[in-house]
Amino acid sequence: MIHERDELEKAFNKELFVIKNDLYYQQIDLSKNGKKELLRVDISYKPHSTLSGDTYSLRKTKDGRLVGFIADAMGKGLSAAMSAMAITRFLNYFFDELEEEEGFVFDVWIHKTLKFLQKNLFDEEIMSILLMEYNIQDSIVKYASCGMPTFFIISEAGEFQSIRSNNPPLSLFTDTVHVNTLPSIPISKMLCYTDGLSESLIANGKLYASCLKEDFSDSICVKDFRDKVAMRIGKGDDDLTYIYIQKLEVSEAFKVLRIQSTYEAIDEALQHVADYLKSYHVDSKTSSQIMLTLSELLLNALEHGSFGVDKARKNYLIESNLFDDEMVRLEKEHQKKKIKIVYGIIQSGKRELFEATISDQGEGFDTMVLKNIVINAEKFNGRGFVIIRKLLDHFYFNKKGNAITIQKFITPALEL
Repeated sequence: MIHERDELEKAFNKELFVIKNDLYYQQIDLSKNGKKELLRVDISYKPHSTLSGDTYSLRKTKDGRLVGFIADAMGKGLSAAMSAMAITRFLNYFFDELEEEEGFVFDVWIHKTLKFLQKNLFDEEIMSILLMEYNIQDSIVKYASCGMPTFFIISEAGEFQSIRSNNPPLSLFTDTVHVNTLPSIPISKMLCYTDGLSESLIANGKLYASCLKEDFSDSICVKDFRDKVAMRIGKGDDDLTYIYIQKLEVSEAFKVLRIQSTYEAIDEALQHVADYLKSYHVDSKTSSQIMLTLSELLLNALEHGSFGVDKARKNYLIESNLFDDEMVRLEKEHQKKKIKIVYGIIQSGKRELFEATISDQGEGFDTMVLKNIVINAEKFNGRGFVIIRKLLDHFYFNKKGNAITIQKFITPALEL
């Protein structure tokens, strides 16, 4: 029995490895009319059993377009999981091929997908799949939805769109796939999902589809939406997979601190944030969790960012009892480097969300290593990441890896 569990766990980790996500815990910095915007793309992938017929991938082209798919292979167990893994491998492989040659072309990707499935599906098999290209700068969405549930878009003006499937599910006998382009509108939020989400039952026996639109519209961030889903359907009745996209401006009401790279300046900044939280009457436990996280992150920004001390060197200095003296020396050398802290509370309905961004002038790090949190969370090292994941609701890095945005609700999830 133990051996069987180990084999299933290996198979699931293989699924996670095959899936590609170019934006693990990463947000994209944008600019609109001189104002900074943030694009956040979060994916929830929760198989009902170890082997899943659901799959997805999210890729970013060299010219900045987001390309992705979310799919649901017919059936359950090993057969569905094998089909899901096969299409995932192919779509990611051919995406890379296009990028290496003349650049990604959505219609070619679609055509090759159809050709692949025609040769690899059994007579009775079907595949529901949504393939999409999102041109962020021009706010243009191209899609081919084959037997998938309606996906949602909310514009910056608050207009809600439900986009229905424009193709039947794919099968061995499918000979063409239609691609549609949506009129260009500034997108505030988007939600794509498999039917495991919409067809799970809520407390009154109805399908979650009956209140999915409402929960999505009312959510202020992905964690808020996840809380609503959990309260409605718990773990659900099937695989739960959805992609939650949000674009937003940094609030002008947020506080901004630009501090020197010194330990004293960090202490003063932490006191400013503590006073701010106190003015909002944030409870002591939540306030302590925020302050502990900020303290850790600011020290990381100072020592790793401003001072350029990597983990290996820090461990050596500590073991050699040289750390304190070296930090004093580096502080004198680098104190003119700036660390920026932007923080504030977002209010929506009865929930309040604390958000803060810490950025330094260091070299950052390769954020793709964060995939290891998803595949082997228990083996992922790093005190900072352990604290962040334990104490906060969510976090995002920028592409360079020298800025992090953290989120923590200061009010509990609402009963639905």
